Amino acid sequence: MKDQREPRRRWLALAIAVAWQAVSSRPAAAQDGQGGSVVVSGGWAQAVPPETRESRGFLVVRNTGAMTARLVSAWSPDVEAVRLLERDPVSATAFRSPPEGFSIPPDGILTMEPGGPHLALDGLRQPLGPGDAIRVFLRFERAGEIAVELRGHDH
Repeated sequence: MKDQREPRRRWLALAIAVAWQAVSSRPAAAQDGQGGSVVVSGGWAQAVPPETRESRGFLVVRNTGAMTARLVSAWSPDVEAVRLLERDPVSATAFRSPPEGFSIPPDGILTMEPGGPHLALDGLRQPLGPGDAIRVFLRFERAGEIAVELRGHDH
């Protein structure tokens, strides 16, 4: 007598194999990006009310290479302008654009976070509420352009 469960087992094994391949070959999270020895992760933006046209973006840049990496600028099709900002060393409350961008030493990390270095997102072209996303392109001196997604969060 033939075991009728055998075809089901084969089908189930095939379904599990296909699902595993789909999950394991999936690209990194949409907000993550990489270019050469530069890895960008943890991107998010401050969610703002619909009438507000400015926000701030935050992320982590890791330089896994042997040479200094330099983030020189950023742009986005979803905002009029993206500015790199750091705390002004003279004023405790002001921010300024770093004259030569942000340098990330070999095996170093740049953490953009509230109250510290960040991306100023000026002139939002669409509302940026919780869960909404905008695409930002980071320009590095050697690594070129890296695209990241910043999702709106209430922080």
